[in-house]
Parts: sequence; structure tokens; C-alpha cells
Amino acid sequence: MRGRCHKLFCILLLCLFMGSCDKYTGQDELKVQDNNRNIIKEINQKGDVNVVEKKDIQEEHLDGKELNKKYRDYPAGTEIDIEELNQESLKSLFYMEELNQEIINRINGKSYKENCDIPYSDLRYIRVLHIGFDGLTHIGEMIVNKAIAQDVIDIFWELYSISYPIEKMLLIDDYNADDLESMKDNNSSAFNFRFIEGTSKRSVHSDGLAIDINPLYNPYVRTREGKLEILPENAEEYVDRSIDNIYYIRKDDPCYEAFIKRGFTWGGEWKNSKDYQHFEKKIGD
Repeated sequence: MRGRCHKLFCILLLCLFMGSCDKYTGQDELKVQDNNRNIIKEINQKGDVNVVEKKDIQEEHLDGKELNKKYRDYPAGTEIDIEELNQESLKSLFYMEELNQEIINRINGKSYKENCDIPYSDLRYIRVLHIGFDGLTHIGEMIVNKAIAQDVIDIFWELYSISYPIEKMLLIDDYNADDLESMKDNNSSAFNFRFIEGTSKRSVHSDGLAIDINPLYNPYVRTREGKLEILPENAEEYVDRSIDNIYYIRKDDPCYEAFIKRGFTWGGEWKNSKDYQHFEKKIGD
């Protein structure tokens, strides 16, 4: 009889122990990383396995400085995946900085010519994102006068936010500072120390106060000595502005509005010539 009671007591203790184990497991489900399948397995108290896809959210937790560092070495034109980036993270990729030695070396003898009289300290290198003609996000770059740098960043953020298409945004130095070659390739650009084509008049681009957007589709047009002149030369089919084209800059379209409300003027409203690609801003002395 004594042996039987002892046996029953042991069984009772064992049951109590098992119950407490089940209760603990129920509070903390076991999560196991399956590295081979990039998933997480959740094991509940009944032993059931729930497979959960693991999302790559590493970039979501990077602050602005970390994101800038991550993408700094990516050349302009690079397509980036923004799927895991929130609005704050995206906006951190729109920024300006003073010209460092790498940028100075890149522009010397090209857009920054020997007779250039604007100091490096008056210029800013900006990095932004833009929607290419492929509908994807690309890194863009530009050099502008420091007086308009923040305006320019705000403009491109506004245009990016509505998916306004800009095909390319590279420093004109990638085209050996040849404005015609840059326009032919539909490259949007700003600073370039030069004179207005066919004149001895200094261009506003020389001070980094003018920006050309999608220049192939928005050419410079004028009549010279009775002859129509179109720049770039391969833009003849885009001279007729009555034709519908989503890449045309027109009065009251989003690109026009973004620049005009920040004090820029548009070359498409000039009287003696039309420069549909061109926006410029005058600043005080």
C-alpha cells in the first residue's frame, strides 16, 4: 500500500511539472531561423510550425547619414530599389554638399574652365532621385549655385513625388562639358561655364543659376538670318508644341509650376526665341 501511494505521488508531481512547461512554452513561442530558405519558423506550444517569410528591412532602419553613405559611391544614373524605403528615407537622398576634391578634379578643365571666375565655394553639388523614362528610380546629380541649391532640391523632390519623368541627370562633364552633346542625349544639367551658343554673351549656366530639363524634347528654337535654328539638331520633331507629348514642358504643367513658384523664369516664354528646356533664377548682387 505504501509503495502504491508513493508511485501515485510521483505521477502527480510529474503531471504538475509537465503542465508548468506547457504554460511557459505558450508564453514564448520558439522562433528558429532557417538560413537556407530565408524564412522564420514559429513553433507554438502544440508543436505546430508556422512559416513566415523574412522581409529584408535592413534599409528601413538606416538613418539619412547611413543611407547617404550607402549610396554615395553609386554613380549617377544608377537604378535603386526603393521598395523598402519610407518617405523619410527617400527624402534623405535629396541633399547638397560643398564641392569636394573629387568633384573639383572631375570638373576642372571641363565645365569649370581655366577662365572661370566663380569660386568653388559658391557652388553646390546636389544628389537627388528622379524617375527615368523606364519608370524606375535613378540617382541624379547636378552642380548649381549655392543661392538656389535648396530650391533645386525642393523642386526635384516635388517632381519625384509625382513621378515626373526625367530621363538623365548627369554632370555635363560626362559629355566633356559639350552642351550640344548633352542635349542630344537628353541629359538634364545646370552649371557649365560657357557662352550662349553663337554669341559672345555669357550664359546664366556659368553662374550655376540655370537648369535645362529633358533638353531633347524641349529644344532651343530661334530664327537666325531668316533660317530656323534648332538645338539640339536631332530635336526637329519636337519643335511643334501643339503635339501631345508627356515629355514636353508646357506652361502650367507640374515642372513649370515647380520652378515658377520658386522665382524661376522659363525660356519657353521668351519673345525672340524659345528655350523650352531652360529655367533660370536671378539673385541679388
